[in-house]
Amino acid sequence: MSKAVVYMGSSHEYQGDEEVTHVTIADGLVEIRYAAFRRCKGLNNLSFLKGSAVTTVGDSAFQLSGIITLQGMERVRKIGWSAFRYCVNLRTIEGLSCEEMGDWCFAFCTLLNSMKGWPASMTVIPASTFRDCTGMTTVDCDLAHVTSIGLNAFWGCTSLLPPSLSKKDADPAAVLTYLKEMASNEREAAHNAALAAEQDAERAAQAAEDSLLAELDAEDAAKKAGKKKKKKKKASGKKGAQQAEPADWRSDFQRYVQSDTMRAVDQRKRQRNLEEAARIMAAHEQKIAALRLPPSLDPTSPAPPAPPDALAETMEDIEAQIAALGLPPDFSPAPPPAAAPDAFLESLLASPPPAPHQSRGASLKESVAELHSSVFGAAEPLPPPDNYLLALLEKLPPDKAREIVEFAHSVVQR
Repeated sequence: MSKAVVYMGSSHEYQGDEEVTHVTIADGLVEIRYAAFRRCKGLNNLSFLKGSAVTTVGDSAFQLSGIITLQGMERVRKIGWSAFRYCVNLRTIEGLSCEEMGDWCFAFCTLLNSMKGWPASMTVIPASTFRDCTGMTTVDCDLAHVTSIGLNAFWGCTSLLPPSLSKKDADPAAVLTYLKEMASNEREAAHNAALAAEQDAERAAQAAEDSLLAELDAEDAAKKAGKKKKKKKKASGKKGAQQAEPADWRSDFQRYVQSDTMRAVDQRKRQRNLEEAARIMAAHEQKIAALRLPPSLDPTSPAPPAPPDALAETMEDIEAQIAALGLPPDFSPAPPPAAAPDAFLESLLASPPPAPHQSRGASLKESVAELHSSVFGAAEPLPPPDNYLLALLEKLPPDKAREIVEFAHSVVQR
């Protein structure tokens, strides 16, 4: 009796149930717990649904089960201790991408024949991982990223390693070096085998092509030979007919008359074409003669005289006028007199700068009043606009306002 079950996530749920043959992991489940299918010896098929979210396979989850192929575990990140230990029917492991693996994970899987696809994220092979996998013969994966292996990881793998490395407590570093060399050699051999197969396929395709071309050439040669035979037979038949029938002089004379007539017709056509061409040329010449071309475009009219050089005549007139003045040979015109300098500007530049005005007023208002009296006289009072100016100056900082007043005093003094 056999049955298929859907695992929902309990521990020991089907432990020891030998009737379970097929397990489907429920959608949304993230962990297969401890010993969930231990000793299910009838279990040979494990399916992960397409949207499976399982990331953890617990300790001893499938220990002593009858699983044959392990696939679809790309999302599993952790495989527990002894998870597939003593799975004696397990032959293939594919798609491992875990980041953590416990010891004894695939120990005593005696039918496991190849180590395929070791996870790229794991740099260590745990202890006793493949212990007593006596059927393992090849390492079909890249171990370049692996830095170390645990103790007795390949103990008892007598079909994979030499006796010195498959014994108990063998040097892990030596075992790893041997496995890396084996993996490299196997990859190189696989590459060479693929190249050889590709070359064999190319040679077979070339041979088939050559054979087809040879057949086509033979067919073409047979067709040509048949055509030659037909032509030869036809020619011999015509020759026999000509010898059998007497020559017909009437037909020969008729062909001669027809050819002579055609030659006369062709000659008349050529003559008409020549006459038509001569008529067209005469008409064109009459049209050209009727046109009145300007002298510059008429090739028969003489060329007009060249215009005189106006610049040369002007220079000659200037030189004649200078010679008529009777100036000495070393005469040179005097430069124009320099402009008279501005007397006020010179006096202003020559005078020393006035000393900064020291306002005698105790306040800004008194300083402005003093400035007004120095400009307009003491008798004239301050007009209202100056009061506005005073109001504006009072809004400024005292130092800035006094600088403006002193600058105005200096301008008035100058």
